[in-house]
Amino acid sequence: MAQKLFSSNVFLSKGCATIKPELRQYVQMAEETREVRGRIPKDLKIAFEIACARLEVTQTAALEEAIRHWLKKKESATDEE
Repeated sequence: MAQKLFSSNVFLSKGCATIKPELRQYVQMAEETREVRGRIPKDLKIAFEIACARLEVTQTAALEEAIRHWLKKKESATDEE
């Protein structure tokens, strides 16, 4: 069965919906999520907002990437001890 356009972002093929690769990061948000809160200096927050806008990345995606990077860094530091 040929792929049929289901919507502008999803293709239907053999009865299964396939998400365009460039949109998969947004599908991850459909997974169960939890809110993380914290306070950072105002200038850091503004710089973060500007960087996300300039890079066309959501703040949520950037925060998730930063947290994953931080965890990986901390885990590798623990492994070296």
